[in-house]
Amino acid sequence: MLESLSSGLISLAPYPSLLSYTAVAGFLFLTYAYFVHPFFLSELRAIPPAHPFALTPLWIIYHRYSRLLFSPTAISLRSQALRPIHRAHTKHGPIIRLSPTEISVAGYEAVYRVYVEKGGFAKPDWWATEFMTFGVRNLVSFVGGPGNREHAGRRRDLGGVYAKGFLVNSGTLKDIARVVLERTVRVLESVVDGGDKHGKVEGTGTGTGKGMMDVYTFNGAVNADFASAYLFGTAQSTDFTCEKKARDEYFRHHNAFLNGDQDKSQKWLENLALEKCSHLDVATGLKHATDARVEGAEDAVVYKQLIQRGVHNAHLASELLDHLIAGAEAPRTTLTYLQWELSKNPGLQSRLRAEAQTLIPPSSPSLSADDLRIPDLKALDALPLLSALLTETLRVYTPTPGPQHRVVPPEGTALGGHFVPGGTEVSACFGVLHMNPDVFPEPEAWKPERWLGGGVPEGGDGGTEGGTEEMRRWFWAFNKGARGCVGKDFTVIVMKLIVATMYARYETSVVEDDGMEPSDGFLAHPVGEKLVLKFTRVG
Repeated sequence: MLESLSSGLISLAPYPSLLSYTAVAGFLFLTYAYFVHPFFLSELRAIPPAHPFALTPLWIIYHRYSRLLFSPTAISLRSQALRPIHRAHTKHGPIIRLSPTEISVAGYEAVYRVYVEKGGFAKPDWWATEFMTFGVRNLVSFVGGPGNREHAGRRRDLGGVYAKGFLVNSGTLKDIARVVLERTVRVLESVVDGGDKHGKVEGTGTGTGKGMMDVYTFNGAVNADFASAYLFGTAQSTDFTCEKKARDEYFRHHNAFLNGDQDKSQKWLENLALEKCSHLDVATGLKHATDARVEGAEDAVVYKQLIQRGVHNAHLASELLDHLIAGAEAPRTTLTYLQWELSKNPGLQSRLRAEAQTLIPPSSPSLSADDLRIPDLKALDALPLLSALLTETLRVYTPTPGPQHRVVPPEGTALGGHFVPGGTEVSACFGVLHMNPDVFPEPEAWKPERWLGGGVPEGGDGGTEGGTEEMRRWFWAFNKGARGCVGKDFTVIVMKLIVATMYARYETSVVEDDGMEPSDGFLAHPVGEKLVLKFTRVG
């Protein structure tokens, strides 16, 4: 018995040594990975770390995910870590290490190389995949990068339907504006009068008294109606402006999808896109349309263009759905912040009204689409104060201010005076670029007058009319180059139509503005997702 026990103890003797070897090996690995390699061997070692802990992934992981520990409902709302990244750039300069394999850049030359030069770097697959629908890639979810033809091919498929020169001369866009703005005025008249006297208006359901309305979701609704009409034609467009129940249902799924719901809400949105396409005489399942059927959808501008270019089936539906979501999302944030700033500044509001009324003469409001005055789009786009207001709002309240992820190509590159090896993840935060005090004095202040000097650049970039050339170079609200927002000119013109029509007829004042600070998600909407304004009819 004793001999058996003794032999058993002897047989266990090697195990403590094995555990010791394992512990030593683990210690050596960690020492190499997080001390020897970062300090002495890594090709990124000369790039200053954002924080001493950035020598490991822990610093950026903490800032991106720590709030999930305290808010289970935020599981899909990863922080962009915009503020700590901005502080790190302020302290350490225009190129910093966020982790052993990730860097952030904030110098113009480096940003230009990453996003513009030779078509820009590719998106990491994990990030691009988040924007896929129907199981296929669309314009925003193509990986892209040097030598990748998919993204460039899809932009060619879209032709010139989003080009400013086409838009400002588009009779179709003016017809769409007449329909959607008539709805908008009808709702606002109902709000001002304190009730629904126009039949179809379901009521905003968001006000707390006569003349009061929560404009956040309403702004998204009006922009969604514009976008859907340009995509699918007016007969198949949404009417979220007037139909509150449909509006609320759409934005419930819209918000959930953008917050990471890749199941139920994505399926609901995909079904919506399928329904719109099927009503354009495309069979269920998005089989090929005939030329005759396309001819029956003359005002479905984007749909018709893609069909004629041979984009069909899931690829067609995915592309159109992406444009619908984008056409509703960023403008509702931008318009909400613009209305908020104007509502706090009656003098500036009066100046805007005077400018808008040069194209939309003051009159007793007409609720007839035939009588509603739609301004000349080229003249509207050239209004200096309106352009300055939108541009400054996009600068201060950039809809997507956080990291725009890319991957350094295999051969590596030079950024900010440092060689960066292939495979390194690199990003710039457009919200950080917009806070450069050397370019934008008092960068956190909303000062639209900064854009009223310097003239209008030929072929201006979206809303960036006016300002100095250096300011325009540092304005990245729509990205730039091949991966710049394809619909930026459409978005800007539509927002100008909405703002000019609204402030030519009404003045606004703040009723409730709690929670107007931008969220730290990929989409920087107001954290309260609400802004209640009081509308008063003028003249």
